[in-house]
Amino acid sequence: MARTAVFATMASLVLLFAACSDDGDDQPSASSPAPSAPASAPPVVSAGGACEPARPHDPGNVTETLASGGLDRTYILHVPESYDGTIAVPLVLNLHGAGSNATQQAIYSRLQITAAQAGFIAVQPNATNVGSGASGQAWSFFPGQDVDIDFIDDLLDHLEEQLCIDASRVFSMGISSGSAMSAKLACALPDRIFAVGLVAALVYFPTCEADPTPVIAFHGTDDALVPFDGGTGGVGLPTRPVRDSAADWAARDGCDPTPADARVSEHVTSVAWSECDGGVAVILYVVEGGGHTWPGAAVDVTPLGATTREVDATALIWEFFAAQAAQR
Repeated sequence: MARTAVFATMASLVLLFAACSDDGDDQPSASSPAPSAPASAPPVVSAGGACEPARPHDPGNVTETLASGGLDRTYILHVPESYDGTIAVPLVLNLHGAGSNATQQAIYSRLQITAAQAGFIAVQPNATNVGSGASGQAWSFFPGQDVDIDFIDDLLDHLEEQLCIDASRVFSMGISSGSAMSAKLACALPDRIFAVGLVAALVYFPTCEADPTPVIAFHGTDDALVPFDGGTGGVGLPTRPVRDSAADWAARDGCDPTPADARVSEHVTSVAWSECDGGVAVILYVVEGGGHTWPGAAVDVTPLGATTREVDATALIWEFFAAQAAQR
């Protein structure tokens, strides 16, 4: 029950809010409009590889099934209009929270809008409840639980066979349980995951053996489920202070131990570690008064705290991925 509580409330509400009419107190108010997608998202960053023969695919969204670990796993695939099957393009995994699903995460993060503009492939996989201890769909990222790591590994194999993907430009992002799973993937599949975007659960695994990994994270200071200053909160499991976990990643990446703090907006501060090994970076966005929510989301999830619209996590994550890939 404790693990489910980490993210189940947020996840179950997102699709409801997104689908309902303009009536209701939980819709974005006129005084706090959700930001539109960037007018011009950073273009695709590719190593320039070509696929021969071409691997064409119809543009748009499709739900597909893949057998992995004796289970039928599903995922939503978004292929942009610009994809032609001849030039390798980046891929971004987008992982939902516990109790949520791929459809809800696609709506909540709006990653597919950015993918359509920038020309990369977006993939929203569905978790299971195998090994997670949760009553609904949840990612298995605890020690000794490999079912979802194996699934993502199989999924990337499958997608790279079917589509013209730049295997050196594969990224993972997610919220809460999906954030923790993205961090786990960076450690478990270091040859496949280049950078990660972590929202509302900045987790560092001490046993991580990954190469220097670019990390961008977002966390609200009023997050009651995963407390910013550490503790059990609504998770029921001990968590480290968010800034300490970011510093752990920075140390793992060989960064200068002293970060630079900068005011991004009235209630958002960036904490950036630089001079890291391999030219990577670690950036934490601290949202003063923010809850267990996705910055820039189109809907409010009031029971889980405030949603800032001073920054757009999806846009900033992709900008970070693109900038880091350009240095590779």
